[in-house]
Amino acid sequence: MSLLICLCLLSTSIPFALSCLGGDPVKGSTDGIVMDPYLKKVLRNGAHPERFGVVVRFSDHPIDGDIDHARKLGFELEHRFEVLPIASFTGTAEQVGKLASYHRTEWMEYDDELELLMEESTSTINATVAWNSWIEGARHSFPMATGEGVTVAVVDTGIDAGHPDLDYGTKTIINLKSDVPGGPWYELVNSDTSYGHGTHCAGTIAGNGDASAGARRGVAPDANLVGLCVGDIGITLTNTLQGLEWVYENSKPPNPYNIRVVSNSWGGGAAEYDPEDAWSRICQKMTFENNVLVVFAMGNAGSDQHEGEELTASPTGLIPSNIGVAATERDGSGIAYFSSRGKRGLNQTYPDISAPGVKIWSASARGTEISALSRVSQNPNPYYLAISGTSMATPHISGLAALMFQVAPSLVISNRWEDYSGEDPEKWYSNPLNRIHEIEWIMEASANYIPPDGVPLSDTDGDNGVPEPSDLGETEVGFNGRTLDWAQGYGLVDAEKCVGIALTLQRLRDMYPREAITVEDALMVYFEKEVFHPGVKEVLSDRLHAEWKGEFARYTQDSDGLFLVQNQTRLIWVPDGATEVHLTLQYDPLSLEERQVSEITFVIDFGFDGSFDYEHPFLGSRTTGTKEGSIGVDSSISGMYWGVGIYGRGFKVLRPLKDGEFPEMRVPYAMGVEMTLAVPQDGVMEVSPPRPNAMVSTWGEGSPTGSYGGGSLLLNGYEYDLDRVELFHEGGGGRGGTQPPWWIVLFILVLAAGISLYIWKRRKDR
Repeated sequence: MSLLICLCLLSTSIPFALSCLGGDPVKGSTDGIVMDPYLKKVLRNGAHPERFGVVVRFSDHPIDGDIDHARKLGFELEHRFEVLPIASFTGTAEQVGKLASYHRTEWMEYDDELELLMEESTSTINATVAWNSWIEGARHSFPMATGEGVTVAVVDTGIDAGHPDLDYGTKTIINLKSDVPGGPWYELVNSDTSYGHGTHCAGTIAGNGDASAGARRGVAPDANLVGLCVGDIGITLTNTLQGLEWVYENSKPPNPYNIRVVSNSWGGGAAEYDPEDAWSRICQKMTFENNVLVVFAMGNAGSDQHEGEELTASPTGLIPSNIGVAATERDGSGIAYFSSRGKRGLNQTYPDISAPGVKIWSASARGTEISALSRVSQNPNPYYLAISGTSMATPHISGLAALMFQVAPSLVISNRWEDYSGEDPEKWYSNPLNRIHEIEWIMEASANYIPPDGVPLSDTDGDNGVPEPSDLGETEVGFNGRTLDWAQGYGLVDAEKCVGIALTLQRLRDMYPREAITVEDALMVYFEKEVFHPGVKEVLSDRLHAEWKGEFARYTQDSDGLFLVQNQTRLIWVPDGATEVHLTLQYDPLSLEERQVSEITFVIDFGFDGSFDYEHPFLGSRTTGTKEGSIGVDSSISGMYWGVGIYGRGFKVLRPLKDGEFPEMRVPYAMGVEMTLAVPQDGVMEVSPPRPNAMVSTWGEGSPTGSYGGGSLLLNGYEYDLDRVELFHEGGGGRGGTQPPWWIVLFILVLAAGISLYIWKRRKDR
């Protein structure tokens, strides 16, 4: 396997791009062969420096004697791992050959350096619907699906946890960095100081959106993050294994940080999955022993391989228990031209699932290579930037997995094997490590297969990347007859369905603890019982309420002078029948600790057409930081979106020694909105908001006005109705009947025994 690793990031918003480099595909290990095929190729071609790195797996623990043997051969030890019996060394080609013949050497891989490549997406995968759908059930009370309580580890270039969306200590609960291969971990606020890649990924997974009034929050906005920077310069196999090993060690039961997902937006050169590789070993240990889902990017090497003639996918995404992610267009209309493809006819090399990966807006790390290029490209926003790649698609899947683990903590490895159309199916399906996780099963079973556009794949500039019907064969038929292909796998992920099926699965397991409930059961119940459906909430009030939080923030070096200006916008839907909208903004205008004075206010754009129609004056309470305003509503400004923005200015005293390289003025604020409607006295008024979007605030019940006459508001939305969840009885499909509780069975057995004993005695007495 090629270990010329690459961060799977391809910039389209920045005029700068490189391509992934890869080696020969791995054909699988055979007896007596202990070298990775790419390492053999490097040795054969002499394409290496005099001394270079190798990662070596020995027979078993302990490896003290093995390390001593390698040192006697002339190797220099770089790092010793604890979870697997492996170590990384630096040596010459001659020494590598000698160590390969050592009786305890099982596998050797080339340890090369990393080759760096340089709000609608949450709606595209229906994450916004999942967040805002009510979870109903008469016997249970559920929070909204936002990832709360679940932690995602990000193995990447680090996280800038000084970003307003990625708060250190509360959102990013651990942030570690290792500067050199095998070096020690140390904690710091900003571990992403060179590239910015990891910060962008972290924002898509779980950013809270504070710097955008919530509009650019991640897929799991209430989840926690662990950042593992595996090096700014010279990232190698050793670094990445070190990061994955940290996740394994710190997710062992009882899993104190509740790490359930590890997101990896990097990968190796094109190759098939090989169970001998160190990546395969550590990933499978994490999933099978600790129940941590591993997600990997498939790579960005597919530009010239839309027909799938050659394998361009990274082997890390092809490990069966991992989820390998392809990139779609931002709106889900096709597969990104650069997204790596599997080899046509070998469906075990296909991506598992797809997510948006083109021009994805997410958090921008401060003072990094990516943010600098973004500024050159005239991006005026210092907190967000848009870039493209399977790196950007992968965190969508990682964030969605966090939502699913929140609502269904019982999700585990399944008894379904990864798709396979190779030459040895008996070997494949007899290996239990080739099973997939239940989360992958749900994602694949509910994905929306992207249709072709009628343009042949040979037209790589005009096609949408999806094979035409004439291109598909028997290897493009997956589980339960669903279509999959070498570009998109099973299709574009659908968060709305994934969360609903996970909820259904958990509910079934709670209801029937003695049953072996499977994903197949949950799928049947979810769709046939219509667990997800349009819902209505009755609100006994003439008011609706919405609220959000944010941070008015700006770097001081981004100002033209001492006064700083920034606008943030959140949308509210004002229906026909609204009579008044009252807004309350609260913030702290004076912070002695931060040595700053600020004043912010709100503006409103009726119809969201780009112009301010109302601006609340700056003058107001400068001591409490509260600004309030009421706006009468008539038919000319109802039945539309209003854009509510935050506008401000401030002054901050710089403290070079304390503020560091990136002094900022940051003002946390809270906005509350009360909307009064003309509810008929003792009557009914219906309100139907548009489909949820990340920029739009959700209406909930508000306190009634003094003139409320007793009518009701019917607020339309969507709900997951868990009261509809039950196993099918015989004749109704599904599992063919439910088992009665154990105590009923015991009672029947005792009763039958008693009757039998009574009859026997009667007969004996006769």
